[in-house]
Amino acid sequence: MTASCRLQTLLAAGHFVISAELTPPRHHNMKTLMAIATKLQAYVDVLQINDNALAQARLSNLVAAQFVWHAGIEPVVQMTLRHRNRIALQSDLLGLAALGIRNLIIVGGYPCSMGTDPEAKDAQDLSTTEAIAAIDNLTVRGQMFNGDKIAYIPDFFMGTVAFTEVKPEKLADSLDNIEAKIDGGAKFVQLQATFDLKTLEKWMAEAVKRNLHHKAYFIAAMYPFKSEKELNLLNRLAGLNVPHWLFTRIRQHKYASFQFNLELIAGIQAIEGIRGLHFRSIHSRNCIAKLIESAKLRDSIAA
Repeated sequence: MTASCRLQTLLAAGHFVISAELTPPRHHNMKTLMAIATKLQAYVDVLQINDNALAQARLSNLVAAQFVWHAGIEPVVQMTLRHRNRIALQSDLLGLAALGIRNLIIVGGYPCSMGTDPEAKDAQDLSTTEAIAAIDNLTVRGQMFNGDKIAYIPDFFMGTVAFTEVKPEKLADSLDNIEAKIDGGAKFVQLQATFDLKTLEKWMAEAVKRNLHHKAYFIAAMYPFKSEKELNLLNRLAGLNVPHWLFTRIRQHKYASFQFNLELIAGIQAIEGIRGLHFRSIHSRNCIAKLIESAKLRDSIAA
């Protein structure tokens, strides 16, 4: 397959990009994952493949991404630094380039101690900011991390993540951090999944003040959910903050979960500087298609 970058093209054209997340299985049978990918294909612009999510050993997301791409769906591949030192990272980057896949997103990841193999050792030897700068140098100058020149230069469209749930006194530090990553070579920023529009609005307002939305594309994220039980599970994830009032609302009405998801989507679309929406998922991936249709996001999916 020839390398392409639908994601980059759509963002550059001003398209509001829709993506959804796939979690590779803890086995090697791709049937169920590909059935989910095929179902979502008509509803999203790209599919993001996470990387040993929650520090759980899973099928290689590079392999999953190749299956997805050969099915005609452009993948975005997460590269988690937790279990990669700089040698492993460079190896996987070259592998990604050999597959012709250009989209990647650099994440730190949960520590090994929180996952299925707590006795495992974290392998990360570069910060996310350092890794982004090194990958940009590889893409722009064709230099490996030690400075060696290579004959065939990969062409990646690289993103990073930003955590918007920060205390007011930490807001400037949060923006400084993401600005350094953008200056280092990140072309898009996927924001922390949110349940609280006010927090996201405040963070993005500061990003806009710094003109960061003209230096990189910002993509919001959300976890769709169908019940109070699922909301409780999400609330246990490190870094997620589910407001107490949302639990109260969900208990009061049978269809409150779906309605809240629709309101959240509409609110995200209205925030200045947001250029897309990524649907994360743990349990409620089956409701993603219905949400996209009900929110009329499908109308914006590029042909």
